Amino acid sequence: MFRRLNILLASVILSAFAAGIEARSFVDFSRADHFLDIDVHAIGGGHVVTENYLGCFSEISEMNTSAGPSIGMGVSVVFGLHDWFGVGTQLNLMFSRFRSNMAVTNETITSVSNIFLRNQTTTFNIPVFVQFRFNAASNVRWKIDTGMYYSYGIDGRQKQSIYTSQVNSLGQLVNNRISDKVPFYNSSETFINSYHRADIGLHIGTSLEFSRRFSIGGIVQFGLKNVACIPGNVGIKCPNIHNLTYCLTIGYNL
Repeated sequence: MFRRLNILLASVILSAFAAGIEARSFVDFSRADHFLDIDVHAIGGGHVVTENYLGCFSEISEMNTSAGPSIGMGVSVVFGLHDWFGVGTQLNLMFSRFRSNMAVTNETITSVSNIFLRNQTTTFNIPVFVQFRFNAASNVRWKIDTGMYYSYGIDGRQKQSIYTSQVNSLGQLVNNRISDKVPFYNSSETFINSYHRADIGLHIGTSLEFSRRFSIGGIVQFGLKNVACIPGNVGIKCPNIHNLTYCLTIGYNL
């Protein structure tokens, strides 16, 4: 008896699920149910920069740049032109870190410096994108965002730790350590080069939305602008540096 009831219940659930899928095709070209979709979301992942220090400065013998955490929060607004297509934008507040370590020698190899840089930034991040939406199941939508982003740094710091070993005129090995914390943006105190506050680049995102309420997804942003700068244009060779951010997102549709 219970076996038959379980089979009947499972049949009803599967039939309802199948009916829900048939009610909406994978790509629905009809008008969107809601012209305006607004969600709030949390962001968490990593941030790193691509650089060409080794090819730009012969004094640098070793170089390592590693990613740090990137977290934030924001709001997203999407205008649904059709059920399958929309245009959207976001306003995100991001907190990011990354590290750079390098070894610097002089031509005569009488001194060696090991340099450790810890960078942290706070930025406003504003993507603008087109959104493609597909009905993966009766209550699941798959979204793909492609577009551009603009970011602006509102605060940033660079923590410098420099360890230098050199041979003096008496042939003695002398060690020295310098630690400092300096501004990250448009500052002559940052090591080798400073950084522009503004950046622009590619934005790609994807997510799954459940019951038109909760969503989970990911984004990748790659900067197209060289964010390295030498304040005052003092004639020093400027490296080529680009931002790269990759994060997971969790959202709630209002």
